[in-house]
Amino acid sequence: MTGVSHAVDGRALVISGWVENRGSRAVSRLVVDATGFGASGDPAFFGSDGIPWDIVPGGAERFTIRLSLADQPVRDYLVQVALVAQPRRPLASARRNVDIALYRSLLLSIVRVTGDVRAGILQVRSDTGGWPVAQVTVEATVLLPRIGRIARVETFTLDVAGGGTATLGLGVDATLLALRVVDVRLRSVWSD
Repeated sequence: MTGVSHAVDGRALVISGWVENRGSRAVSRLVVDATGFGASGDPAFFGSDGIPWDIVPGGAERFTIRLSLADQPVRDYLVQVALVAQPRRPLASARRNVDIALYRSLLLSIVRVTGDVRAGILQVRSDTGGWPVAQVTVEATVLLPRIGRIARVETFTLDVAGGGTATLGLGVDATLLALRVVDVRLRSVWSD
């Protein structure tokens, strides 16, 4: 296997590369399997691609495998190519780590925030769904009570711990109008 690489596409990790035949005979009926490991290091994702036709000596064929990122990221993965015949013995394999930063743009759509204002205190909660997020930056837009005949709309920025809560004293009762995730800070290592 050569050129094994990965990218995030939507909510999937796409692994691709080439299977080269460096032997003296054609090979066919190959299967390329990928096992993705979650943040804890346990196998949690599986996918396959096949190359059913001949690869002539010196030839190469491309493979692509999609691992769905339903509720957690792939920390690293193992790709193996083998003949379809049982028992499968890997002919070649490659193991790659996935940089946490690759998931940053995806996390902006996955992280959820909720909040409310009670007794003049804005409280914002973040739900990271178990993804490796250390901090969420949130914009909160509130409607402050009228002073005279004019009510004011204000926007505040809060940093909320991943999976945690942050508060901001407003001093007056207000109405929460909107919350928006503007940034996420990822954990520096998987085991944080």
